[in-house]
Amino acid sequence: MDKLNSISYAYHYRNLDSTYSYARRAYDMSGGYGAGKAAALNNMAFVSIARMDYELAEKQLEEALDVTDNHIELLVAEVQKMRLCQRMSQNRRFYDYRERANSRISRINEERFELSDAMLRRMIYAETEFAIVNSTYYFYVGLERQSIDAISVISPDGDIRKDTAQYLNYLYNIGVGGIITGGSQAEISQREFDYLIKCLIMAGQGNYPFFVANSLEALSEHLLKRQYRNRLIEDNAPAMKYINPTNVSDSIVPELLAKRSLSIFLDYGDVYQTAGAYRTLASCVMAVGDNAAALQYLDSALADRKIYQAPDLVASIREQLSVTFSAVNDKQASDYNRNIYIDLQEQTRQDRYLEARADMYDKAAKQLNIMIIAVIVAILVLVFMLLFFYYLNRKRRDEFSMDMLLRPLRLWQRKEEAEMNRLTDYEEEIKERHALLLSHIEAGERLALENRAKVFLANSVMPFIDRIINEARMLEGRDEPDDVRAGRYTYISELTDRINDYNDVLTHWIRMRSGRLGLRIESFALQPLFDIVGKGVSGFRMSGIDLKVKDTSAVVKADRALTLFMVNTLSDNARKFTPAGGTVTVSAKETDDYVEISVEDTGEGLTADELNSVFERKVYNGTGFGLLNCRGIIDKYRKTSRIFDVCIISAESDKGTGSRFFFRLPVGIRRSVTVLLLLFISLLSSVAEPVSNIFMAKAYADSAYFSNIDGTYELTLRYADSCRAYLNRHYLSLYPDGRHLMVREGNISVMSPEIIWYHDKVATNYSIVLDMRNESAVAALALHRWTLYDYNNKVYTQLFKEISADNTLADYCRMMQSSQTNKNIAVILLVLVLVSILPAYYFLYYRHRIYYRFCLERINTINEILLDDITPAEKLGRIDLLAKERYPDDLRKIVCDIKKSLAMAVDSRSRLSADIELADDECRRAELECNNLHVANSVTDNSLSALKHETMYYPGRIRRIVDEPEVDVHALGELASYYRELYSVMSRQAMRQTESVKPHVRPLPVSDILPGDDSGLVFLADRNLIVFLFDILRRQNGRQPLDAVVRAAGVKYIEVTLGMPGEYAVPGTAPDIFTPAADNIPYLLCRQIVRDHSEATNRHGCGIKVSVKDGKAVMAITLPRYK
Repeated sequence: MDKLNSISYAYHYRNLDSTYSYARRAYDMSGGYGAGKAAALNNMAFVSIARMDYELAEKQLEEALDVTDNHIELLVAEVQKMRLCQRMSQNRRFYDYRERANSRISRINEERFELSDAMLRRMIYAETEFAIVNSTYYFYVGLERQSIDAISVISPDGDIRKDTAQYLNYLYNIGVGGIITGGSQAEISQREFDYLIKCLIMAGQGNYPFFVANSLEALSEHLLKRQYRNRLIEDNAPAMKYINPTNVSDSIVPELLAKRSLSIFLDYGDVYQTAGAYRTLASCVMAVGDNAAALQYLDSALADRKIYQAPDLVASIREQLSVTFSAVNDKQASDYNRNIYIDLQEQTRQDRYLEARADMYDKAAKQLNIMIIAVIVAILVLVFMLLFFYYLNRKRRDEFSMDMLLRPLRLWQRKEEAEMNRLTDYEEEIKERHALLLSHIEAGERLALENRAKVFLANSVMPFIDRIINEARMLEGRDEPDDVRAGRYTYISELTDRINDYNDVLTHWIRMRSGRLGLRIESFALQPLFDIVGKGVSGFRMSGIDLKVKDTSAVVKADRALTLFMVNTLSDNARKFTPAGGTVTVSAKETDDYVEISVEDTGEGLTADELNSVFERKVYNGTGFGLLNCRGIIDKYRKTSRIFDVCIISAESDKGTGSRFFFRLPVGIRRSVTVLLLLFISLLSSVAEPVSNIFMAKAYADSAYFSNIDGTYELTLRYADSCRAYLNRHYLSLYPDGRHLMVREGNISVMSPEIIWYHDKVATNYSIVLDMRNESAVAALALHRWTLYDYNNKVYTQLFKEISADNTLADYCRMMQSSQTNKNIAVILLVLVLVSILPAYYFLYYRHRIYYRFCLERINTINEILLDDITPAEKLGRIDLLAKERYPDDLRKIVCDIKKSLAMAVDSRSRLSADIELADDECRRAELECNNLHVANSVTDNSLSALKHETMYYPGRIRRIVDEPEVDVHALGELASYYRELYSVMSRQAMRQTESVKPHVRPLPVSDILPGDDSGLVFLADRNLIVFLFDILRRQNGRQPLDAVVRAAGVKYIEVTLGMPGEYAVPGTAPDIFTPAADNIPYLLCRQIVRDHSEATNRHGCGIKVSVKDGKAVMAITLPRYK
């Protein structure tokens, strides 16, 4: 039976009837011999494919795949399936079988050394046929590079020489064209001619009529073009004598060869090749002007309905019909056939959207369903196991709470927190001292000076209040004569008058500043501020509170620094009143008119009464000034502009369920401005930008289309030339040194510039290129310019197939095959899960339970060390020895937290120092200090306003009680005491803000401040404040130069003596300029500057005084001296 199959194979390209006869006999004798039956079916399928009985061939190959497990015969069947799919233009199925064949070749080669001689010969056939079919497929779909690569795997001097038929097949496929690309067209034609002659001679000697006919047909096509035919005839006289023994005219040789080829194919019985021979013969007779015969031959090619199973073949015949009808000036028939040709190109192209992929999806879906079921089962088993182990672990945890292990760490962390806060405050102080934003900080420091002076003035009222309280106590506690008591009442009245005087000065001073501290209004995004708030999460974590800051894209119009202050204030309040385990959430909600920023907590909540008075200027549950300042900021916004009418601050709360504090700010305009700007830019660009080359190319391509419709074919070619020129300009604009420019007519055998562009991924509109080449081909066809038509049509066809080629088909097929592997993996995993249940009990629970107890003892030892009275470094060293054990995850976290906390304690100073050095940059630090000054001054203003409004009425009430006929001494004492308590609390809030801004004292030469000074003395002072001091004095001197005398007052001080204006020389006037009065405010600021330097340098000999000498007022200022 194997002998019959060998004989059948030997007749493949000699006689189809004999091939089928021997194969049938082998099939009938095969019995249970699967490999022999498969070989017979493969041979019969070869015959069926040649006769274009594709349905029968499909059945025979399917049966061959089912009857044997012989990998070589299976490979042969799959390669023939590839041939069948290639003929029928079934691209997806071709790739499917190609991947199967490729995998099977790899598998066979792993054991190739074990193959017998007969099997090895069969393998050589399968491998070479695979390469040739692969190359043929790529050639017909227009992928020339892949076609060349596919056939290049065959070594012409290798094993293929052992199979003459396959070697002839190789020679023919090289000679037929498209594989040889190096050299000129004449050189390429000559080399291809050599391959074909060699194939013809060997086929004739070996009696292979199939390859004789193919060689003759290919030679006729090579000799068809006159410019190449003459050269080939001259250079190959012996070969020409062999193929033209009767020495007919050179022009008739192609027709003679084509007729001989057709005759042989008719005898051989290959329907597909016969139709191709008719097409070639039609080209030959048309070349000598016999168009009628050409039409007759082409009709004969389409006569057998079987060829319609091969769309590519039909397309080539229709294309030839279009050319032939054009030659006889039958434009309607020519257009009809060309349209069919174009439609067939659409049908046969490798288009990822037109390929039928239902089978692939069905297979993938079925396999995925199986995998899903398997995964669900595995998940159920795993969930059960996890729940079971979780139950066991839960019981273990109930026996010993994690909180007990964490208590020592929390206790130690609380002790360390105070030290860390101290170091953190020091870090902030260093940053503030080194951060200067000169313009804003100068104004801010001067305003801070004014605020300190105001606070000093406000604190000056406290002694008067204390005296009132003392007098009230005397009146209530002593039984004194009426005249004494009347004197005390009079003294109290005088004190209230003095307090009112001071209050009037403070009120006047505050009104002077009204409006001078402007809000820095800008539109800004909220997210950067939220990011800053989020960086404070560690403080919340130390309190056991979860801080959540939700992302936002909102943009608001407000003061950036004050907005950050308000958010920080509200979140800090929420932290204070939220117990451990609670949550504080910061979020923003945007509407058309405003953005609502809210801080929500799960803390204690407020009662209805507390909620109603939460923003009133009262003190409860602490100072309450943070919320008062927030309310003051919102009020300041509302007074600034009608834009801020939407601004409110409010709260929602229920006792025991938490609170939500929120405030609203107007929406910023950044986005709308950006949109308008982009729209404006786009309008400008649309006006200014010239018409692009691509646009002009598209216009000319459209003109070429309409020109063809109108029948003006010469004009069409001119339009195509213009289109091509603009496309070339676009190419040169991208690649100024580019060499691949499109031409009207080029060398048909070399790769066209359009294909090179596509391979190089040149960014252009290839649809325009296709339209231009198609219209050029149609116009050339109508004008009977055959070489121009051939070039444009070939470029159009190649580019069309390149563009529509689906390079992902192979990946899809691999995915389909891998799905089977995935299914097998899923089954294996399921088995492993079932087998691992019993070992899992030991490895996942029992073993860990014993080890867990051991680790608990180690943790207790670590906690004892943690609470020992030794240094953190010693603790860390001892704990490191115990931390080397492999603890369970939950215990390892405790150990890691302890080690981490200790390491932080040991390295805290160096870490903070590094943090200072790695601060963002000088500008960012300057901005930080500027914002701090801005917020501090704003809060101080609010605090002073609150102090003025809340306490201004109490002196009058005290006065009214004193002026009553029957004085209620007890009520007087209570009112005075409450006045003092309220005044003290509110003034302390203002003091806390002013104390945060300190003078920056450093060496300052006197000559820098007082030009012309030659004393060489150096102040130890704040430059900004000293400049401000002498600016005030210059203004008071009518902006005239100061007559200053500088001298050293010991080693610690410098005394500056200045002349005063004449009005201060009146006796009794000069000393009063430092008493609180509206006219004396500039001198109060001077006194505050001197006082600040005294406190900053700890040199309390500093001072400022005015005296009258020799009828002139003289001011003496004593300031610190730098040694």
